[in-house]
Amino acid sequence: MRIAFCIFKYFPHGGIPRDLLKLARECRARGHSVRIYAGRWQGERPAGMDVVEVPVTALANHTRYRRFATRVHEHLRQAPVDLLVGMNKMPGLDVYYAGDSCYEEKARTQRGVLYRLTGRYRLFAKFERAVFDPSVDTDILTISDGQVPFFRRHYGTPPERFHALPPGIDPDRRAGADSARLRAEFRAEHGLSDDDLLLLFLGSGFIKKGLDRALLAVHALPPTLARRTRLFVVGHDNAEPFRRMARRLGIDGRVTFFDGRDDVPRFLFGADALVLPAYDENAGMVILEAMIAGLPALVTRNCGYARYLSDAEAGLVADLPYDQARFNEQLVTLLTAPERARWRRNGLAFGENPAIYRLSEAAVDHLEAAAARHPPPVAFVLFKYFPYGGLQRDFLRVAEACVARGLRVRVYTLEWEGPVPDGLEVVQVSVGGWRNTVRYQRFAEWVREDLAWRPVRCVVGFNKLPGLDLYYAADPCFEEKAREQRGGHYRWTPRYRLFSRFERAVFDPTAPTRILLITPRQQQSFQRYYGTPAERFTLLPPGVGRDRRRGDDAADLRAGLRTEFGVGDDELLVLFLGSGFITKGLDRAVLAVAALPPAVRDRVRLFVVGQDSPERFLDLAAGLGVADQVTVFSGRDDVPRFLQGADLLLHPAYMESGGIVLLEAVIAGLPVITTDVCGFAPYVVQADAGRVLESPFQQRALNEALHEALTDPARRACWARNGVAFGRRADLFSMPERAADLIEEHVGGTTVSA
Repeated sequence: MRIAFCIFKYFPHGGIPRDLLKLARECRARGHSVRIYAGRWQGERPAGMDVVEVPVTALANHTRYRRFATRVHEHLRQAPVDLLVGMNKMPGLDVYYAGDSCYEEKARTQRGVLYRLTGRYRLFAKFERAVFDPSVDTDILTISDGQVPFFRRHYGTPPERFHALPPGIDPDRRAGADSARLRAEFRAEHGLSDDDLLLLFLGSGFIKKGLDRALLAVHALPPTLARRTRLFVVGHDNAEPFRRMARRLGIDGRVTFFDGRDDVPRFLFGADALVLPAYDENAGMVILEAMIAGLPALVTRNCGYARYLSDAEAGLVADLPYDQARFNEQLVTLLTAPERARWRRNGLAFGENPAIYRLSEAAVDHLEAAAARHPPPVAFVLFKYFPYGGLQRDFLRVAEACVARGLRVRVYTLEWEGPVPDGLEVVQVSVGGWRNTVRYQRFAEWVREDLAWRPVRCVVGFNKLPGLDLYYAADPCFEEKAREQRGGHYRWTPRYRLFSRFERAVFDPTAPTRILLITPRQQQSFQRYYGTPAERFTLLPPGVGRDRRRGDDAADLRAGLRTEFGVGDDELLVLFLGSGFITKGLDRAVLAVAALPPAVRDRVRLFVVGQDSPERFLDLAAGLGVADQVTVFSGRDDVPRFLQGADLLLHPAYMESGGIVLLEAVIAGLPVITTDVCGFAPYVVQADAGRVLESPFQQRALNEALHEALTDPARRACWARNGVAFGRRADLFSMPERAADLIEEHVGGTTVSA
């Protein structure tokens, strides 16, 4: 497994950086490859791991962190991994190691209102929400339970996304047989007598961990105790403000500052007590380290690991709200109480529990489970989803075939109508724009930005957009339509410029997008206008729904539909089926019905089923005197009933890449009249299941074909039998499976043959 870790800054002596190395080494020990992204790296680079230092510069830290996150995801698009683990909060993580406390809680309780207007707040709040929002699926590994209520209160994060880890103390902190010798050597090195009391403040982040409080408490010690007490401050931070504070308090001669150290156990064994009066401390690993070293401690209750100290009775815990005077008194107790020996024994006994050393093992167990449970998704992109469009039905079949194979599918769309099937993560993008072209442009930009934060394994487009890995070519060539069906002025419009640019982004010879064709004819058009290399095209079989086939209940379906809508046995029901009435030629169909001889026309009903605006076509029917014979239905879930109940399908399209309705009608035993511009029209000819009108289209030819078909029941019966038989022998149903094959092959990095 390929695992990547992200951390804003790595330095050897910080708690979170040390945890990062523990997790990374455990991953390597289990045979996983490890990559570490760091905005800045100090110290040695671990062997066997790929450390990627991300060079970003900015005046403000929050700007650097934003640029760091962007650069990380850019790199991941070129070199993907199986799991992305964040040691800091940022968008696009699979797993977050929650070493930091809740930022939103701190911003609202420790800062003023104006703070929430700053760029720093906006960035960190956004990054935290990107991890904890209910709409994302990032797993959260918690090292203490104290912060979980805050995250849930501010974000409503589902509880099942939190996974508690045991502590992960370094065993070298535990007092052993040589601890007395190490203590004596350390104290001699630093000029400490047996009567001196050494107080230890250990940890990077002096402000957050309350070093000012510790200095005040040392200053407040009674004179006789103060003369015996030294404070050693060990940590990686800016010490100068606290040196000045110690001088102001007159205790600078008793306070010694050390930078981060590799010999921390010597300090633990050599000291007499630990102090950690933190303002904010998610965990406080140093508390446990002190306990197992036999070092009594005084800590504030807001430290995540304070409960271990309290439960083990290995020191003192200062209650909240914090009171400096009370803390000063507790420090005196910590240094002088007769219970010190008992606190030491209790801490050492706590160190005998093997569970407190298992953080890295438990964390990597979760990482392995998360990788199996949450592989990076595949993104499907389409402008609109509604249940009754041909493109939309194809999209859903392919998406469900991918989900059935264990792929995660994230769907980006402007509009979604109807229920969301299990296994799909639908991202409904809300962007404004008074024209569709503006909305589509903004949609494409929004999706691109979101994918930069939340990378996927590949991007599959069901409309033409920049940045696609695979394009399902259900739409005809826009450039061909613009040049052959529009005037020259059309190519000056914003609509043309946008769709032409989007189409070129997919079909340009230099573009990487693989094109999944649904008919062979499409390739000729795209290559004529763009010169797209032939090897980038892959022809899919059709993907007809098997529920469209004629079954044993066909007679009952026919009778039920005709009874429900009052269609007599002697009437002829003509069906027009499909959304997009203009492109699919509903005007031509109405004209053909109106042109029938009166004796035939009076027996004809035209049922129009589709998701579109019918007003102009109803007006046309009224003007031609056939309004009473035309009934328009919106999209329907019972299309098989209409296919069985009708006598003929009429589909005189102006332009149609595929026309799945033709195949649906054929296999249902419904004769077809269509135009040869439809990509699936050759199947009607192969099946001998209807009539295909040749280009250029002539309305008279359609009128005659409709009249002949409606007045020749024997011909219609023959077409029906041929269509049903064709549906039993031809491969008309496997498109979703084949498309899922190609997506899987792309995700796996294998070569897909055209």
